[in-house]
Amino acid sequence: MQPSLNLLRTFDAVGRHLSFRAGAEELHITASAVSHQIRDLEAQLGMPLFVRRHRQIAFTPEGAAYHAAVSRALTDIRRATQVLQGAEDSAPLRVSAMPYVATDVLAPAIGRFLAQWPSLRIDIQAETRSMDVAGGDTDVAIRFGYVMHDQTIPLAPAEVTLLCAPSLAETVRADPYAAAQRYSLYSMTDYRELWTRWFEYQQWPDTFRETISLNSYRGLLMAAAHDGLALGLLPVVTPLVQAGVLAAPLPLQRMPLAHFSLEVREAVRWRPEVVALVSWLRALFSECARTTDEYFSSLAV
Repeated sequence: MQPSLNLLRTFDAVGRHLSFRAGAEELHITASAVSHQIRDLEAQLGMPLFVRRHRQIAFTPEGAAYHAAVSRALTDIRRATQVLQGAEDSAPLRVSAMPYVATDVLAPAIGRFLAQWPSLRIDIQAETRSMDVAGGDTDVAIRFGYVMHDQTIPLAPAEVTLLCAPSLAETVRADPYAAAQRYSLYSMTDYRELWTRWFEYQQWPDTFRETISLNSYRGLLMAAAHDGLALGLLPVVTPLVQAGVLAAPLPLQRMPLAHFSLEVREAVRWRPEVVALVSWLRALFSECARTTDEYFSSLAV
């Protein structure tokens, strides 16, 4: 029985790092899944490939020889694919995201990544519609949604909190429910139900005035910054609060909502620059989440 390419790719990653955890990080799967795949490969081959020690692993003699051969073969496959897809490789790498994430999170930071890949061209697609990655609409999609599928790579949990014009912060903090009855409530056109969920989360009476909806998330944030209230999507709106454009009157009130995640087109998934980009995006969102936790904790002191 010939091992699957997926098992061999996992074996190659673990062997290069000599670590299940580091191999899992590279492949964007759990260390447990990596461990199970290596055991499946060893069972198919009928011999151990690694010696398990406390907190570390090492090759068996057979494993070392097999890894060298597998690594060469996978490199040859990647090179052959790059030659075959030469025209595609020269095209910009398409990265899609909801408009606010594209313009306010990704675009300002992507230069740091491109400094490490100077020959790479990236086309950032700001899209409100869900891009069909498998169908070729885009190469890398930053998703926002309530459900993560098997092919998605987690980036960060998403939460919402109440934001308002800085001039209203004290009034809202003193009586947020009364403020929600008095001032304009801004919402995204397709996410009007968020205010209902927020009222339920706060255990406020379930009646409130009709919201003002916009089809631009940045637009509604800027509108709220002048004279009203909005629900801020964390961690991506934190820079606007740090800059004083908006105020967060209830910093400890953060409602769990959904997830930010990634989906990558299979044809480009294992290109070195795409593997590096995925790792960089995960680090970017992790840093956004860490900064958000630290900053909002400081507001509550």
